[in-house]
Amino acid sequence: MNPLYFGRAPKALFGVYHPPKASQARGSGVVLCYPFGQEYMRAHRAFRQMALLLAKNGFHVLRFDYSGTGDSSGDGTDATLADWIHDAGEAADELKETAEISRVSFVGLRLGAAIAAAAADGRTDVDQVVLWDPAVRGSDYLVEILTERTDSVGHSRTSRSDGGTIGSMGFPVTTRLRTELEQFDLLAVGPPRGTSARLLVTSHEREEFSRVASHQLPGVKLTTQLVPSDGSWNEVDDYGGALIPVLLIQAIVAYLSQESV
Repeated sequence: MNPLYFGRAPKALFGVYHPPKASQARGSGVVLCYPFGQEYMRAHRAFRQMALLLAKNGFHVLRFDYSGTGDSSGDGTDATLADWIHDAGEAADELKETAEISRVSFVGLRLGAAIAAAAADGRTDVDQVVLWDPAVRGSDYLVEILTERTDSVGHSRTSRSDGGTIGSMGFPVTTRLRTELEQFDLLAVGPPRGTSARLLVTSHEREEFSRVASHQLPGVKLTTQLVPSDGSWNEVDDYGGALIPVLLIQAIVAYLSQESV
């Protein structure tokens, strides 16, 4: 693993590059797009394991933090959805330059899936886009993450500032970000230019996933997989550790490995 900063100051982005470990490296890379907020915390371990497995299968891999999140520069109260989509595009360009490759794929989870799809829209260098439990309608996604939650002693984990920012389990959701999400619909996002493939992979069934599965995009080969998993990435074990959905991660890596041959 090679930690690095990329992009331009004052919005330098933190990433971790995983070079291929196989005897023969593939001529393509994979950009991993994290979910947002508490879901980022829960999925971090799963993403690290996915990156290691992809590298073992010969891929160049880059996982990174969006501006204003994690170890990237910027303030969370200034971050926007448009910024994060741009960040994902910069991550793809950085991976191509670092690994000296010409083609990339995106894998995104929840809001990261929406970001991955939007970042791939119109690009000419995208092979696959993997949508893992994607946030489909931004308005529905907001309802989910802003639902009132309490801690173990009953104290609220949701807060509001005078400026309209809502704190959701410690992560700021500004008025601007809420407006962007309310207007977002994954089905309105265009495809990459040329021919590409898309995988919708889920661990459970939801009506909105069915809409994505039946949505056709020109030039895009769509595959869907339902992979029930013992370990949900959004749950913790009895000791507070995040669970890893091993079967689902293996399914994503197998799909990318087969499609990139």
